[in-house]
Amino acid sequence: MEESEQIEEIFRRFHPERENLLLLLQEIQEKVGYLSRGAMESVAHFFHLPPSEIFSIVTFYNQFRRKPPGRDPVHVCLGTACYLLGGNLILDAFSRELHIEKGDTTEDGNFSLDATACFGCCNVAPVVKINSQIYPKMTPGKVEEVIINLRDKDKN
Repeated sequence: MEESEQIEEIFRRFHPERENLLLLLQEIQEKVGYLSRGAMESVAHFFHLPPSEIFSIVTFYNQFRRKPPGRDPVHVCLGTACYLLGGNLILDAFSRELHIEKGDTTEDGNFSLDATACFGCCNVAPVVKINSQIYPKMTPGKVEEVIINLRDKDKN
């Protein structure tokens, strides 16, 4: 299904009332994976708002992506337990290994890198989630191995 068709399907479930704006943006991102310029313009039209207002909302909240996620999205937890146990160091290690910054996607489209507030796995912190798999008790030293294994999996 095309992005515009997916967005139209979501619009049918909402009334163009401002209190629905964030929820609608979240649903579009959930369905499409990110909020493209075209998606933001469609949302602006739906709510009868200037596109600049939608763009300012999307850029204000760091939960929204403006670029497509990678095939293997890497989410590093920076919730309290993970942060205290080195979450930032793990995020930095993924950034170095993938040659991208938080919020970016690798040029080949294989990986994207983001930080997340909490996965609810504090007992095995620090935690990284890639696709739907949780990597418990992560360390910066394990980052290279995880990336190599994912690249090998993709080759097969």
